[in-house]
Amino acid sequence: MTKTGYIGVDVGGTKTRLALFDATFKVLADIKLKTQESTDANAFTTALNDALTVLIHRSRRFHLEIQNVGVGCAGSFNKDGSIKDSPNIPFLTGYSFRTVIAKHTGANVMVTNDVAAGLYGEHRLGAAIGRKHVIGIFIGTGVGGALIFDGKLYRGKNGSAGDIGHYVFHKTGSAPHSQFLDDVVSRSAIAEAASELVYKKHAPYLSESVGGNPEDITAGALAESIEHGDKLVEKLVRSRCHILGVALSNLVDFLNPEMIVLGGGLSDKLPHIVRSEVEAGIRENSKQDPKRALEVVTAKLKGHAVTAGAAKLSADIALSLIAA
Repeated sequence: MTKTGYIGVDVGGTKTRLALFDATFKVLADIKLKTQESTDANAFTTALNDALTVLIHRSRRFHLEIQNVGVGCAGSFNKDGSIKDSPNIPFLTGYSFRTVIAKHTGANVMVTNDVAAGLYGEHRLGAAIGRKHVIGIFIGTGVGGALIFDGKLYRGKNGSAGDIGHYVFHKTGSAPHSQFLDDVVSRSAIAEAASELVYKKHAPYLSESVGGNPEDITAGALAESIEHGDKLVEKLVRSRCHILGVALSNLVDFLNPEMIVLGGGLSDKLPHIVRSEVEAGIRENSKQDPKRALEVVTAKLKGHAVTAGAAKLSADIALSLIAA
């Protein structure tokens, strides 16, 4: 007997992850690709289609029919679902996941921002179930944000709500340029700073394990470095996460959410450090009433927040269309 299954796709600046889900959104199989190994859209399409083919074959083993595929991709989108801008994946500008995946699989395809998908997953399946007012912050190649108001995703006028990576620091007078949150708190920004510690011989384990190339300093590498005693790496990560908390304190006062969900690779690998430092930065700077109502948590779905959220959103949209 054939049952309903779903595929979720998480396209980030560093990696792309695809997952096969059953009707309860249990992960049955997943595949990881390095996004940047594809130098152009054609190469990316080939890798994407190959992975989709594998998952569809596996779905048949579980007697599942894939009618809906959800995609969460870093960036903003045009009205037709194609990518308008993806700063960390420039070769995907103008790319249409809807066209590519529908042609290859015959499924209905839903596309949204990756952090919006991740927060939706946490709201429907993870740490934020039952909460009405939630901010999602995912720390990856960049820092992404998403919002849920009154139990629903809030995307703003043109779908760009939550773009906290461009939160401006130090814009003063005639300063020649601004510094953004992405430049300070993203995993790639932390990796750049960690590479300087390597070259200054202040991070011996990190130096020995992966070296000083920032592209090789992943969230996992940072976690291992800290676990093996690189104290200045730990101090670096803590200070950057504290800065994120200070920035979020403004949003806590402004929006009065009941929960902040922290996701992305850095949060998955270093949950205690990320959560404790972000929360400290918030509580040291927010007003009493907003911070009293707030809970800060890490993503329950971890690395599958975006894939599960995209798949769940595709399923819910399909059901709403049928009901209409």
